[in-house]
Amino acid sequence: MQTLREKVYVPIYAGKRTVVPSVKITIIGAGSVGMATAFSLLTKGIPTELVIVDLNVERVEAEVSDLQNARQFLPKVSIYGGSSTHYKLSANSNIAIICAGVEKRDNENQLSHVQRNVDALKTVIPHLVENSPKCTIIVLIKPVDVLAYVSWRISGFPKNRVLGLGTLLDSSKFCNAISKKLGLSPDAVSGYILGEQGEKAVPIWSSVTCAGLKLRSVYPEIGTPDDKEGYNKIPQELIENEKSIDKGKGANAWAIGLATSVICQALLTDANSIFPISTHAKHEGKLVGLQGVDKDIFFSLPCIVNTNGVRGIMLQQLDDDEKEKLFVSAKKMEELLQSIEW
Repeated sequence: MQTLREKVYVPIYAGKRTVVPSVKITIIGAGSVGMATAFSLLTKGIPTELVIVDLNVERVEAEVSDLQNARQFLPKVSIYGGSSTHYKLSANSNIAIICAGVEKRDNENQLSHVQRNVDALKTVIPHLVENSPKCTIIVLIKPVDVLAYVSWRISGFPKNRVLGLGTLLDSSKFCNAISKKLGLSPDAVSGYILGEQGEKAVPIWSSVTCAGLKLRSVYPEIGTPDDKEGYNKIPQELIENEKSIDKGKGANAWAIGLATSVICQALLTDANSIFPISTHAKHEGKLVGLQGVDKDIFFSLPCIVNTNGVRGIMLQQLDDDEKEKLFVSAKKMEELLQSIEW
């Protein structure tokens, strides 16, 4: 007979807990996302050493100097960086965060954009593996689920030690929007957007709760075409909001940085926090939580995170519509991954 624990989540790592005495974090990419991540980590006092690596020598030196000038106002930390020829600076990092991706060209198709990022990662990842063979890799570049999978393949790391930001930020914005519509605090609602991050992500309306109350138990139409109160418009509004931010400033840099810092905190403690992040979803031949799906992909699912990386994946009770949408998304992602030139 299964225990309650076995019914609630699937274990990914069952070894001994990793103890982290000091914290070294390397950020690859000194663009807006990389620097927002650096700032978030520093102001929370997470690393004792922070390394920033970027192709643009002048940019990275200026950013590092700017942060060093603020050390009097920060917890004790060493901050340094260099160009992409200085990967040895990242040696023995606990966490490596990949923020440097190639921008999508005008009218470029998805496969071409992904392939150019794959080619870039083929250069970056081996340096990280060589210098920090025990690190956990966090991928922030889009499409994050695809490129987290690519990073895992290239690294050769166990699946618990490579993850992507996934739908963590999407889920946060989803809950915030519902809370706002209810007239409640942003943290009053709990819920997830899962699957492939972006326009194909699936809002899991069937499990949205407020103070323990399943909203569908009192309003069955929420999130459906029959939703007369307009909650079903929220996912599209969030997509449009992200497009607006991307057009105006390039990325949700501050939000991404703060979300990433929360993941790092969990990776460095025994918190066993749960986040909807991108992880290798295949377990015992099946995609976790989707019966009958057998895909070798990374997918955004509720993951248990601690010092060993992704410790497990929470099981979900999905309705038929949610299962179908996730199934379709998983199939398309598999097709894209099979088209990549390795």
